Amino acid sequence: MLTPPGERDRLAVQLIWEAVLLVIAGALSAVLLFTMPSQAFTNVLAQAGYVGLVASGLALSLRTATPNLAIGSISGFTGGLAAYLAIDQGWSQVAAIGAAVAGAVVVGVVTALFVALLSVPAWAATFGVAVLLQAGLIGLTQARLIAVDLGDYSPYVWFGAFAAISIAGGVLWLVPGLRRPLSATRRTGDPGAWGGPRLLLGALAGLGGSSLLAAGAGIAGLMRLKAADPNSGQFLTFMALAAVLLGGASVFGRRAGILGTVLGVLIVVLAQNLLIIHAADTWIVTMVMAGIILVGLAVSRAIESITNVVNGSG
Repeated sequence: MLTPPGERDRLAVQLIWEAVLLVIAGALSAVLLFTMPSQAFTNVLAQAGYVGLVASGLALSLRTATPNLAIGSISGFTGGLAAYLAIDQGWSQVAAIGAAVAGAVVVGVVTALFVALLSVPAWAATFGVAVLLQAGLIGLTQARLIAVDLGDYSPYVWFGAFAAISIAGGVLWLVPGLRRPLSATRRTGDPGAWGGPRLLLGALAGLGGSSLLAAGAGIAGLMRLKAADPNSGQFLTFMALAAVLLGGASVFGRRAGILGTVLGVLIVVLAQNLLIIHAADTWIVTMVMAGIILVGLAVSRAIESITNVVNGSG
């Protein structure tokens, strides 16, 4: 079956933007490598490993048009719950990690059912879930750091895992038989109309899958930092959203490239680390993340518009 012109995603448009991102990531990497010890770049890869898993989850939810704004909170909740069960409740580390990851997936699946059955925007539902999880984690931990040692964290292993998952997901998304049913939640016509059962598959894949990746990021972050911070989730969402939008994943759903999320994460983490190295205040770092998010929205709009123009002339 031929794809209708309005639904052709024109990968070439995404790849051109990803070439621009590759140049930017290369330039920032060169600045860091030439001005700082090599350990600084290793630290970037270490952070990019778990931030990248959060971003990969968010990218999946954007592809399915079910943006998961609870992604950072799910990651933080997973790490916090695992630490709480292992340290405060005396569970074995394996059992604590398993229960925390399972809990995150359940949150994603239940949210997907809520979104699909009520035909409500995923961004709104997941924002509510983020607030709920943040409050629950603060209550569970009494807003304190919980120190726990889950073993050594390998920057190269975790970054490699993130990159492999992100790139493999981008390649799989090129398959029309996979992309079409999972992105059926990309709205056309009346945005308030009931979507029906067709929304469920994409919501389950986008919200359930993104929650699983966020849970993995929560455990990876706990391994690296050796402590669970109940207030870390919100900034993780900021970083992931900045990286994914800059990487070219469409805020409208379905359209996305292959390397965009990997390059977006590298750029965001490199920018953050360069600012911190040069003693920038926290509010400046946060403002830069906000700026990247707004630039990413402009990128999303531009890619959509260029793709539609090409579709109209093709």
